[in-house]
Amino acid sequence: MDERTVLITAFGCGVALQALLLMRGDWSWGKLGGCVAVGLFGLFPGKHEHVYQPLFHVLMVLSLFSVVFAFMFKEDILPIISEAVLLWYTVVFWYAFIAYSPAGKPPPTALVVLLFVPTSVTLYLAVVKTQLGFILKLGLYTWFLAIIVCLGLLQFPFSQLKLFFEDHQVPWVTPFESVTAGMAFLFLLANAAYVYYLIPIPGRGQSFADRMKEWHEFTDLLTQRFEDAQVTLVQAVISLGVGGVALLLNAFYRWLPPELVINVAIVVPAIVFHPRVGLLRISASEANSSDVLGAPRHKP
Repeated sequence: MDERTVLITAFGCGVALQALLLMRGDWSWGKLGGCVAVGLFGLFPGKHEHVYQPLFHVLMVLSLFSVVFAFMFKEDILPIISEAVLLWYTVVFWYAFIAYSPAGKPPPTALVVLLFVPTSVTLYLAVVKTQLGFILKLGLYTWFLAIIVCLGLLQFPFSQLKLFFEDHQVPWVTPFESVTAGMAFLFLLANAAYVYYLIPIPGRGQSFADRMKEWHEFTDLLTQRFEDAQVTLVQAVISLGVGGVALLLNAFYRWLPPELVINVAIVVPAIVFHPRVGLLRISASEANSSDVLGAPRHKP
């Protein structure tokens, strides 16, 4: 096999490996087979496609499989989170936002204001003990998913997708890097699909009533994955006083590469805040490809 074929095969193996890991022992081969069957529709040429591009269609197969897998196995993928975990990820998000912002070019004011709304709610909950209702839990879980997608977009090496376009040179990556990129690709698409699915827009041939029924079932699952445990003083001090200050200093002085810092910071909640919540783990050895994993299985 030539180099491009080897790397594409490794990428596909990464997608498959991540899928098996995220199944968390839920060996439903029927559902998995259904995901593969739907993914194979990506091999069909487009209506206006005059020259068939097989490598691009392989990418479509992997993309379709990833999105369908996300919904077929959502009870395995969606992690359990708490206010403390969300507070920490909010801090990490702002570190990434500052670290990756172009030097000397301030971000759009409208974007900062938009991001400040869920941030301020998260900070408020860290200070004021509040009983969370359905709407607030849903909004906070949506904020969590948005953070994960943003961190994944910042960390994921999109240059590796050039593998699937014959008119681009093969990226200078190893098969191992291509495997980890495939793993990150699946989880990134899965979380992006969840964010999109929260928009109650009916599909083709679907009634609005049916779409709302699906929406309610999905949002009920999300809110069940948000624990009622409130932020303790120690957790708030760790997130804001220790982690926040350390990340802010590193954002300005660049003592360590942002990719490495984010990878390490993402592991913290599972170790410090909630030992049984195995949230996203991005291995430090995969600093440029972000192997993102989910939580232990938890049936609502």
